Amino acid sequence: MKMQAIKQQVYKLTNTSSTKELRKERHDLTHGRDLRYKAQWLEILEQLKLLLQDSSDISLDELNKSEAMLKRSLLRVGRLSGLSDKDIEMDWKRIQLEAQLNNDIHIEEL
Repeated sequence: MKMQAIKQQVYKLTNTSSTKELRKERHDLTHGRDLRYKAQWLEILEQLKLLLQDSSDISLDELNKSEAMLKRSLLRVGRLSGLSDKDIEMDWKRIQLEAQLNNDIHIEEL
């Protein structure tokens, strides 16, 4: 497979359109890599395929359980922090909205 075809697959899987954008958006994939070489792009593509395979192994039931556990944790931490139930619910809705928009939720933001 030619390097340009590999790059196009990587861009498609990461929703990016250039090497510059890929470096900015997916630092986890590009850090420490010399993207002038085909072997580096193949490694990124394989890493993405593994990530997609791992994420497709999660069932809807597991996702729902994980969401419920996250909400319970948020409630506990919120109450320990002295937040009202209304404030906690607003945080929960913000988290859900950000998850829909970004697909990334970082524990530091909570």
